[in-house]
Amino acid sequence: MSDFDVIIVGAGHNGLTAAVELQRSGHKVLVLEKTNWPGGQAATKELFKGYKHSVGAWALLIFREEMIKYLELDQHGFELIRPESSFTVFGDEDDTPFIGYTDPIDLANHLAEDHGIDALDAFNNLGSYFSVFKEMFDQYAGEVPPSLEDIIAAAPDEETRRILGKLCYGSAIEVAREFFKEPGKHSTILGSLSASAIDGTHMGPFTKGSALSMSYHYTAGDTYDFKIPKGGIGTLSSSLQKVFEKYGGEVRFKAQVEQFLIEDGAVQGVRLKGGDELRARAVISTLDARNTFTRLCEPGSLPTEFTNSVEEIQYTDGYVQLHLTIKRLPTFTKQLEFVNGTVQSWLVAYIKSPEQMHRAWKQCEAGEVPDDPAVYCYFPSQLDPSLAPGDGTHTCTMFSHYFPSDIPPGKHNEMKDLYVERMLGQIEKVVPDFRDLIMDKVVFTQQYFEKTFGATEGDFALGLIHPGQMFGDRPVPGWANYQTPLENLFMAGAACHPGPGVTCLPGLNGARVVMAKLASGAEAPASAVA
Repeated sequence: MSDFDVIIVGAGHNGLTAAVELQRSGHKVLVLEKTNWPGGQAATKELFKGYKHSVGAWALLIFREEMIKYLELDQHGFELIRPESSFTVFGDEDDTPFIGYTDPIDLANHLAEDHGIDALDAFNNLGSYFSVFKEMFDQYAGEVPPSLEDIIAAAPDEETRRILGKLCYGSAIEVAREFFKEPGKHSTILGSLSASAIDGTHMGPFTKGSALSMSYHYTAGDTYDFKIPKGGIGTLSSSLQKVFEKYGGEVRFKAQVEQFLIEDGAVQGVRLKGGDELRARAVISTLDARNTFTRLCEPGSLPTEFTNSVEEIQYTDGYVQLHLTIKRLPTFTKQLEFVNGTVQSWLVAYIKSPEQMHRAWKQCEAGEVPDDPAVYCYFPSQLDPSLAPGDGTHTCTMFSHYFPSDIPPGKHNEMKDLYVERMLGQIEKVVPDFRDLIMDKVVFTQQYFEKTFGATEGDFALGLIHPGQMFGDRPVPGWANYQTPLENLFMAGAACHPGPGVTCLPGLNGARVVMAKLASGAEAPASAVA
């Protein structure tokens, strides 16, 4: 007899989304979480007394707002802050900053007036180009997808196949140059596009395949803008937990799953660290595939071909996240002086060109700390005062890709400190006294996220956004259906289709597959016999 209908491993937003969907449909669900908080790599933590920081993911870039009502988040205090602009990208002093206005009219006016009519035309034409990918993505977002090759082959005409092929397998710059044709112009716009292209990848913007991440980020959500939940990113998962518990579900924290219980090729439950065994009709993993199949499954329990495919998944993704408390909001100078006293100052990013990012990528690939890194710097408490004490001090987070992944033994801290110095130096280009504002500081690299959350190689995407790892090939070819070679074992995290980012879609899709399987099973529901 099963203790539960479903046991879910991981209390991140996807695990809790799956839990809500299953519990409110009448199933008895238990969520097991190794840490003592919900959210996983999208949590809000009080890193310094009185200050709250979003650790890991921090914004809802590709979130579909229809999920708020569907998951009943609006009934449990969840509220989105959507600022007037998502970012202000700056470069050298004579480069025109690019402002990511969230209103299309404001964006169009900014492009035309500050960057020129040619920039507006190029951006609009690029948007039309992306719409081909969006139509395809929307078609498969809630379904089990074919492979990218099959999707492209089935497109209705040669032009659609050409566009999809370039958006999936081309480089980001190859795509951008179809519209921004003149070399040396619009460097900050192209830098911004490049940043979206390398997010969740181990590539540079000139690398073949980098266009897929750019296409994904610009089309997977309602709009591509940086919405933040009031109270920090962790309020999404804490609100999901409240909905789940309202329906009678249970979350157990500090409950680390040590191994799946496998009998006759079927998963019957889990064994916890400490020896406790819990049984369920179905088990859902929201961990990455490497952890799910090589750490939690008994050796020899999976087909060799499947295991070999899992071992080939690419996870390498080096980055630095720097959390600060500061004495006051900075006063910007030079080319960013115009943002002082405006919302455009809440997030500034030094991304001066695709060439800057290419150089940083090649240095990272060679195991070196980039000497001119691209850097995001944002002040969440400027938008959401609840994140700071209210005495004029603020929270600040900085983020940069391309921290080396192949680090010699004993060199991690030295390289991390050097990277942080270079990140701070980039912001000092426009805020000369920035270091004087810093009160507290903590630095996380991919090694922290690997150690704390168990994410393979610290990869927040749980499998990089590379062409061979998306759609029907996610997590591995032939297994994009949220099922696994082991009966009763399912997956429903970012390692699954449609992919990473805070969307709740993998959790929702996976839960629906499990519901269908349970409905076809003969065993009485655990909730009915408990």
